Amino acid sequence: MVIVPVGTLVLQVERKETREEFVEDLIGEIGEQVQRVVARCLEEALEAEVTELLGRRPYERRRPPGREGAAQCTRCGARDGQQFRRDGHYRRHLDTGWGRLEISMPQLECVCGGSVRVPFQSLRPRQRVWDDLEGEIRERYGWGMSLRWIKTCLDARLKSSVGLRTLNRRVRHMADLVEPWQQRPVDEVPPVVRVDGIWLTLMQDTGEVQVDRLGRRRRVKTGKKVPVLVAQGTWPASGRQEVSAWVLGSGEDETSWEALFTQMWKRGITSERGLRLLVADGAAGLEAARRTVYWDVPLQRCVFHKLRNIWRDIVVPDALEGQAARAYKRTFIRDAARIWRAHDSQEARRRQRLFCNEWADAQPTAVATTRRDFEATLVFYRAQTEAALRGETWPARRLRTTAPLEREFRAVRRRVVSATLFHSPSGLAATFHQLFVRRAAHRDPQALPRSWCLDLERSLAALNPIS
Repeated sequence: MVIVPVGTLVLQVERKETREEFVEDLIGEIGEQVQRVVARCLEEALEAEVTELLGRRPYERRRPPGREGAAQCTRCGARDGQQFRRDGHYRRHLDTGWGRLEISMPQLECVCGGSVRVPFQSLRPRQRVWDDLEGEIRERYGWGMSLRWIKTCLDARLKSSVGLRTLNRRVRHMADLVEPWQQRPVDEVPPVVRVDGIWLTLMQDTGEVQVDRLGRRRRVKTGKKVPVLVAQGTWPASGRQEVSAWVLGSGEDETSWEALFTQMWKRGITSERGLRLLVADGAAGLEAARRTVYWDVPLQRCVFHKLRNIWRDIVVPDALEGQAARAYKRTFIRDAARIWRAHDSQEARRRQRLFCNEWADAQPTAVATTRRDFEATLVFYRAQTEAALRGETWPARRLRTTAPLEREFRAVRRRVVSATLFHSPSGLAATFHQLFVRRAAHRDPQALPRSWCLDLERSLAALNPIS
């Protein structure tokens, strides 16, 4: 037997033949001791709440009637703490980040013989999963872990079985935070907003019912591709960027884009407050929706999407194959990309004319794509000029393309790979909100809502007795 002092704890661990076995037993003993300490602290917090509610410590005499409190007798409806007395304890389990704890919950009885309902602050009524573990569940789900994998990890730690329905309920609660976030005014309006959409599979009810092998009636659902339209605000001078709005659309039509722009406008993202430029690709319905909501904000057509369309329209000569064909296309696209690296719009127009004249005969389709809506791809030069007049420097790479928003979508796609599809709009909303909030916190920890992180301060605050 080896006695190991750890702070105020004393651990007794049997000596093992190998170092690995000894360390494993030591870690297990530490975990058990920590669970006992946390359970004891939580029980002391509950007892402190009872003492404050009754206005007296155990075995103290009652005082004259006092003020009404939050506790209430279920029989007579009394709220005066002087009418209540302690009535022992009952045992209950509580799943926490430290493991499964067994807590002694204090009970109260009224002088009329009825039981007293006490709204404890340390624990919510019927709470079986504590706040720190709920935050961890949402954290794991937001970073791409499936519910079954989360269950496997928690079962091993708690040495019990956590229901998938319990986990799903915690995840679905995140959807309740979406609407308040979408309606909350922004503190600082981004000068530039990039908008784009990402398509996902959402299960939708067909209205049909079928009977499964066990004779149960099941509603028939089918997968449908739907876009999530996202607005990413950016501050070009500093490089800061964050998701400013997003909506689940029925398609990339005018109605869906108008819903996104309307949400932005309601949050206070307007030209009067500093919005100077919108950046987007040529999505159908976007321009019409912009003219309805942001008619006074110029729209920059994404140069990246323009180059991608040009790449698509390149026709490789029949004599070229393999590496030679790819080298031919790379040479062409590099020449095209030089157009938008010009120092001003006049030079960009001159390069575009030279490029089109050079390739007009060999690549007529790609040249036509280059000429189509070309002026809409030069709007960022005017934005740079206006920023310079205000004494700001706006790099072109932060103005002419939606590529940074595409990188934002990569995290979403990694999450979707594990989910494959979403069974409800609320589950999709919870996932997106968690992803965007977590990515914003990765860049700026102050942007992370305290109730969503693994906030030890909040957990430990619940352990401190109420003074």
